[in-house]
Order: sequence, then structure tokens, then C-alpha cells
Amino acid sequence: MITLAITSSTALVGVAIANVGNGGLLAERSILTDRRHAEEITPMLAAAVAEAGLSIADIERIVVDVGPGRYTGMRVGIATAKALAFALGVPVASITSLDLIARAARELTCHDGPIFAVVDARRDQVFAQEADEAGLVGEPLVLSPSELADRLPSHALLVGDGADRYVAQFETVATVRRNVGPSIAIGALLPAGYPSGPGRLVAPVYMREPDAAINIKTRHSAPPTKKPRGRR
Repeated sequence: MITLAITSSTALVGVAIANVGNGGLLAERSILTDRRHAEEITPMLAAAVAEAGLSIADIERIVVDVGPGRYTGMRVGIATAKALAFALGVPVASITSLDLIARAARELTCHDGPIFAVVDARRDQVFAQEADEAGLVGEPLVLSPSELADRLPSHALLVGDGADRYVAQFETVATVRRNVGPSIAIGALLPAGYPSGPGRLVAPVYMREPDAAINIKTRHSAPPTKKPRGRR
């Protein structure tokens, strides 16, 4: 099964193509960018398809990172996945950024304790979820770094850009493995039996209002500033 995987919910924008069950990973492209998700993803996709020696029409399944993470970034990836799925008539599988990060950590380390995937949520918050050898545990959380640090069990390993950003707060109570992002190659290699469906059903995992909405509410709730009166 020729699978295209897309991630753009964090600063890492990437695509990968794999022949699941017959050939493995065929191509992978990724870049770290702060704001250029939309500009990077289309040429990256074209380069990966060319490297794999395929055409877009050969794609049989799409896997997309649905967040949580950066609102604009995740919408770029999801919109791309939906458009391609509609044009090609292929199913889409959703996977969270936290799951991709946790899976990457399990491949990169021999850690035998709990793993926490941590994504920077900005506004002094993180998205976090625990994982063990079987996969994700419980529900994802949005909380402050100090709140997460207070909840961590002993011998925990933290990974993800949220762990990187707040490493000073975490490293006193846990181990932090730096520079572990969503592994798009792992997404492309998800087994054929991984749940998928129509692209129209794919939805982003926000977990919090978009920053733009929060900014508007903050401005509206702030008391009006008084203009200084001129001298008579």
C-alpha cells in the first residue's frame, strides 16, 4: 500500500512516502520552519514523490498529523490531506502529534519507564500525553509546565518541542531527550490495518481556542484606556 504521510502541526514540516508491506520507506522530506508551513509543504511533497519514483496518482492512503500544535500549521497539513484524498479517492488516517512523538521516542531510546510526549502550546502551556510500550495512555492534557512537572511519575522521559522549550523546569524531576519531533516516517509506515476513513471526517485536535480568538477576547475584556484630556 503506497502511503503518503504529512506532518505540519509543530515547527517540523514533513512528508514521507512508504510502500507498506512491500518495500518500506521510499522517500522522506522535512524542514524546521516557524511560519512557512503552507509555502514548504507543496514543493516538499513534489520532491518526495519524485524521489520515490512515483506519481501522485499512485498514492493509495494518506496519513496526516492532526495535532495538537500550531493552529495554522495543522490546518495546512489537514487541508492538503483532504484535498489529495478527494482528488484521488483514497482514505485518510489521522494520528496525533503526541502519538508520532511518543512512537519516535520508543524507537530512539531504550527507556523502560513512562514516556511523555510534550508539544509547546505557547502562552506558557504545553500539550502532553503519557505513553508506554503499548501506546498512548489516558487523555492528552493542556497545562502549564510546572503543573506537568508536579504530575510526573518517577523515571519519566520527556520528549517533544515542549520538553525542549521548558527543559529547565523538567530536567530537575525527569529525563529530557532533546530534539525529538513527530516522526513522519513512522506515520508513513503505519500498518495497513490502522483505522482510516473518508477525508471529510478528518478533524484537527485543537484542545484549546486558537490564539487569535484568545487575543480578541483579551482585548474585549480589557478596560478601555482613557485618553488624556488636553489643557484648557
